[in-house]
Amino acid sequence: MKSNMFQGNYLFHLHTERTDGKLFIQDYFAAACRCGARSIIFLEHIRKYPGYDVEAFVKEIRDSAREAGVDAFIGFETRLLPNGSLDISDKHLELAEVIGIAEHGFPDNVELLKLSFLKVLDLYRYKMRSKNFVWVHPGLWFKRRGMNPAHSLHYLSMLAHAQKADLLIERNLRYGLIDESLVSQITPSSLVVGADAHTAEDLKVWTNWQSSYTYQCPACDCPPAGRAVGRQ
Repeated sequence: MKSNMFQGNYLFHLHTERTDGKLFIQDYFAAACRCGARSIIFLEHIRKYPGYDVEAFVKEIRDSAREAGVDAFIGFETRLLPNGSLDISDKHLELAEVIGIAEHGFPDNVELLKLSFLKVLDLYRYKMRSKNFVWVHPGLWFKRRGMNPAHSLHYLSMLAHAQKADLLIERNLRYGLIDESLVSQITPSSLVVGADAHTAEDLKVWTNWQSSYTYQCPACDCPPAGRAVGRQ
């Protein structure tokens, strides 16, 4: 059954020195403890043939979680491929508790981008029933080509299909995605907040965002019980 890891105060979307990050696993656990995060959710880069020992990475996270007394979840960020699949092996897909779908390196063809994205939603639909799939930094492909995603019919269509497919959508702090004007068009339960942390500076951005966010329970009149970052 799908784990509801995006509750309360969580720290999500973290990259380590194993790929293009500058921080170590222990650095993130230290940050989580300092900020009172209930859970920490890694989202390390991966490909079908990763350049690091995935099993050792997972073991270190689990060992560190036990030592720190913080819930930790294993996640991987993988690329959307033009054939409508994801750049991750079946073995590592099964190992992950959360999968981030990214547009990195996709060809300069917006029609193909949309078509491939819709194919992925269909191909992995059955997996989405048991695992959390997140569209990470949604619209980055458009932004890097000088386009405002909020003004693209292709992007808006992808966003609509993502919500219908029960795909979570990241509000990415590093890239300022998604556009503020689109937040109201997305079901609150579909939104999660990601630090997309590679460095200590990225963590500071998350900490500043967290400190400015106060959660009031929508189901009752209880006072705020700390910070809640993202999905409720």
